[in-house]
Amino acid sequence: MKKIFLVFAVSLFLGAVFCGASSAADIKLGYINMLKVEKESMAGKQALKTLEKMAADKQAKIEERRKEIEKMQKELDKQSSIISSDERQRREDKLQKEYKNYQRYFSDSRDELAKKKEELANKMFGEVTKVIKTYGKQEGYTLILDRSVVLYAPEAVDITDKIIKAYDDTKAPAQTGKIKQ
Repeated sequence: MKKIFLVFAVSLFLGAVFCGASSAADIKLGYINMLKVEKESMAGKQALKTLEKMAADKQAKIEERRKEIEKMQKELDKQSSIISSDERQRREDKLQKEYKNYQRYFSDSRDELAKKKEELANKMFGEVTKVIKTYGKQEGYTLILDRSVVLYAPEAVDITDKIIKAYDDTKAPAQTGKIKQ
C-alpha cells in the first residue's frame, strides 16, 4: 500500500515537474539501487563482514551450550538408575533451567543480530543519502529515486555505480588512514 502511494505521489510530482518545466532538457532524472549499494560498497561489505563475524561468534557459543546440555542429559540418563530420586529431580531441574537459558540466549542472539543489522543499515542509509544529495546538486539532477519505486527507467539513468564510487570515496580516508584532499 505504501509503495502504491509512493509511486502515485512520485507520478504526481513528475507530472507537475514536466508540466511546470520550460523544456524537457531542464529535467535530469536518475535512480539508484540501494540494495546494490549495500552489497557492493566498501562500507556495505565491511558491515556484512561485521555481521558475519558476530553471527559466527554467537553460533559458536550456541553450539557450545547445546553440547553442554547434551552432555548433561547423557550423564543423567546414564546415572538415573544409580542416583536417588531427589538427586535425579535436582539434575532434571538444573537441565531444564540450562535448556531455558539456552533458548533465551538463542533468541537474544537472534534479536541482537537483527538490531545490529538494522543499526548498520540505518547508518549506511544516512551516509548514502548525504552522498546522493551532494552528487545530485553537483551534477544538476532534478530528481533521484530508489530503484524500488521506479516502474520503468532506461539503464542510462541508473547512477548506482557512480553513487557507490562517490560513497566509497567518502569512506576511503577513514579506511586507509589517508586524508582526502
